[in-house]
Amino acid sequence: MPPIFLFGYFGAGNFGDEWTLASFLKGCQQIGLSHKRFFVLSRNPQRTKEEHGVAAVPRNWRSILSTLRKSQLTIGCGGSLLQDLTSFRSLVFYCLLVWVAKAMGKKVAMLGQGLGPLKRPLSRKLAKRTLNACDLVTFREGISFETARSLGVQLDNCFVTADLTFVWDELPQVGRKAEFGINIRPLKEPWDEKALAQALKNLLGEGEHVLLLPLQPQSDEFALKTLETYLPAKWWRYEAWRNGLEGIGSVGFLVAMRLHALVAACLLNVPFVGLNYDPKVANIFGKIAAEQILPLSASSSELAATIKKVRSENHETTKLRLSEFVSTQRLSAMRNFDLVANKLLS
Repeated sequence: MPPIFLFGYFGAGNFGDEWTLASFLKGCQQIGLSHKRFFVLSRNPQRTKEEHGVAAVPRNWRSILSTLRKSQLTIGCGGSLLQDLTSFRSLVFYCLLVWVAKAMGKKVAMLGQGLGPLKRPLSRKLAKRTLNACDLVTFREGISFETARSLGVQLDNCFVTADLTFVWDELPQVGRKAEFGINIRPLKEPWDEKALAQALKNLLGEGEHVLLLPLQPQSDEFALKTLETYLPAKWWRYEAWRNGLEGIGSVGFLVAMRLHALVAACLLNVPFVGLNYDPKVANIFGKIAAEQILPLSASSSELAATIKKVRSENHETTKLRLSEFVSTQRLSAMRNFDLVANKLLS
C-alpha cells in the first residue's frame, strides 16, 4: 500500500505536538492503518523514529517533494498549523505544502486543528484557500469552525471533533512529588509572573515546594527560571514527551499555560487552574472549567482565590465532572479516525 505523509510541528520536543502524534498513531490502529505506512515530517527525524516507531522525513523541500510523490494521502496532524501569531513563515510553509500536495493529485486532510490567530489580511486569505483545498478538515473546538465560516471557507468537508490527545489511555502511575506543579511558556507580550509567584508562595505550607514543569525544551525552562527566583522550587526532568505526562501526574495541583498540560491534568484527575494566553485554551474547555481558566491579567489575590476554590471542591465531585468531560471529548476525538476512514480511505 502507498505510504501516508504526515505533517505538523514534530521533532522539536514539544510535549503537546509529540503527544498529538502518538495519539494520532494510536487512533489509526482502529481503522487498520499501520505505523509502517506513515512518513512523518520532522525537525529531528532520528528522534521521531526512536520515540514513535515511524519513518521520518527531514523538514526540507527536496525530501518533502520526494515523499509526496509516492504518498497516497497527506495529513496535517493536530495543533494550530494555520496561524500567524508565532510565525508568518510557518503559516506560508504549511499552506504551500497543502497546495503542492493537491497539485500532485493527492487527497489532503487537516485533523484536530485550532484555527488562528490570523492577524494579517493576507494570512486570512491564505488560510481560506488552504482549507478550501482540503478534502477533510476537523477542528478541535467550535470557535475555530466559526472562524473558518467567517473567512468564507466552504464547510462541506469541515467538522467539529476534539483534540486528538483525548484518545490517549496509556496513563502513568506515579507518586506525588510536590503540592503544586507549574508550567508557563515564553510570551511576546509581557505579563506579571510575580503575581503568580506571590499567589503560590502564600499557599505553600512549611517545607513545601513547587515543581517546575518545562514542556518545551529550553523555551519553557527560560520562562520558568523567573519563578525559580521567587519560590522554593525543584525541576522536573523533561527529555521525551512521556516525561510530561509523568510530571503532571506527580503533582497535587497544576497551574499551567500550555493547552496539553491542562488536557493531561483532566485525564490524570489532577485539579488545575489554567492561564489563558491564547483564546483556544479556554475554547477547548468551554463551560466545564470556565471559572478556573484565568486571564494573564489576573492579580495575585484573584489567582490565590481561584486556586483555593478549586482545591476546596469535593474531590469526587470534581473527578466526576472532569470524567464526563473527558468521555465526551474522547468520543469526539475518535470521530477524527472514522472520518478519515469514510472520506479518505473508502
